[in-house]
Amino acid sequence: MVPPIQFKENTIVVIDTGRRNIYAGRGLHDFIQLPSVTLQARVGLRKSELPKSRVGSEAMEDVETAASSQVQPAPPKGLRPSGYLVGRQLDQALADGEAIEVYWPFADGKIADWVQAEALWKYLLFQSIQLRRTLNEFPVLLSFPKALSVDSYQRLAQLFFERFNVAAFSVFDRPVMQIFAANASYGVVVDIDEYAADISCVWDGALLNGGSITTSIGLADCEKHLTNLFMSNPTLLATLSPKDNPLAPEDLLATVQRFTTFLWTEGHVKPPSSTGVIVADLGRGDEDPDSGANLAAIIVQGKEKALIEANSKKKGAAAARDAAEREREKERAALDLIEVEFEGKKVTVGKDRHRMCEPLLDAGCVKKLIAEEGKDELTAMTIQEGLHLATSRLEWSASGIEPIRRSAIWEAVQVTGKMTRVRTLGPALISYLQPYITRDPAEYGVGANGQPVSTDQPLTSKYVRVPEYFANYRERGDEFAAYLGANIVAKLTFNDPTGRFLSKTDYSNKGPAAMSEIL
Repeated sequence: MVPPIQFKENTIVVIDTGRRNIYAGRGLHDFIQLPSVTLQARVGLRKSELPKSRVGSEAMEDVETAASSQVQPAPPKGLRPSGYLVGRQLDQALADGEAIEVYWPFADGKIADWVQAEALWKYLLFQSIQLRRTLNEFPVLLSFPKALSVDSYQRLAQLFFERFNVAAFSVFDRPVMQIFAANASYGVVVDIDEYAADISCVWDGALLNGGSITTSIGLADCEKHLTNLFMSNPTLLATLSPKDNPLAPEDLLATVQRFTTFLWTEGHVKPPSSTGVIVADLGRGDEDPDSGANLAAIIVQGKEKALIEANSKKKGAAAARDAAEREREKERAALDLIEVEFEGKKVTVGKDRHRMCEPLLDAGCVKKLIAEEGKDELTAMTIQEGLHLATSRLEWSASGIEPIRRSAIWEAVQVTGKMTRVRTLGPALISYLQPYITRDPAEYGVGANGQPVSTDQPLTSKYVRVPEYFANYRERGDEFAAYLGANIVAKLTFNDPTGRFLSKTDYSNKGPAAMSEIL
């Protein structure tokens, strides 16, 4: 009898592969750690090494070009993974101003080039995490943005076993990992990337057939939108580029772009609800610094009369100052003004900053992007429109799920990605979903048992996020939700001899086709 396979938790490797970033770490812990490695999912070639006439790679898969706003160059044929610049090498070459052709093999949520993908994962495993290929002791759990074909899953197994010599291999859909991190097994995941937003329906730990939409609007569009608003604000521009030391136009634009990024990453952007309401933080008043004076000593010294007179004068002056300050605060509150320290300057900015997320939520803004920037009408849409479209075209029969479950999908809506640093984006999205929510139960019709006969229309929608008890993820948990969920699943998968993974032994006996048994 073959003994059950057991893996040490400190050998397990988790790789969360996104469109533009890869997050990874080695070892599972009682308190799940943040990823120890963050790698941009890009590779580069020096243009001097490119052939004069390019041909497409034989490793190209079906690529949904509408998912990204950047057209990728076709890589040359016959390159090996070692021929690409990755990680620090690529960063240094770009910093030195070298002519580099940059490729993003996962930009469309698929594997556009297998050699480039191998170069990235090879660098990650053996240089970033510093594993030793010869030891064959580390199992790998990989998460990926979109469901792949069976042939692609088999090719992944072949790559990780034969090229990387892993001890075991498992692969999961990234949206499933993200919803698990929010302590849910079903719902809709909205993953906002730089140039796209993936909207995926999950039920019972699996992606639903037909329930995925990719919109062509992402973080970059939001940053550009806010930058354009700031470029039309003369007061802000005068602060960033004063008359006594003006910036060149291109330098001013770059400064405003950095200021835009600074604002949303520091939590100063709060998109309003569909009714225009912004939830503000409540401040705490400061204590009077004189409240701790030693009154007993003053009374003993016979100075209480002088103290009373002095305090009366102070209170009169303070009352006048407080009245003026209250008027200024009212004005600032009406304009929603804040003052921030940015690159050595004190910059005041108003409520325009909260408009950053309009490309994601405002239909009028989307129409403007289509008209002025040539966005594809089929893929440019608000998140709420994409969510409604994704849920309305679910193939329930193919998924083995009754239509009565359709409305339940709306009960858990999760927003993930870097844009979750905009803390109120999720709650704001829920308010924009309200037109799709049925408010009158009479619209359903009632069956013989007194229960609704149809629940195609959602009754409620709730925003879910990574729970607070994941201590290391309290600040940026939704940004790293896929990595957190992958760690949870890795602990369950590799600690169970019957878990959903393929061992090196099974692969050696059955070959890549063995992947079909765990999909």
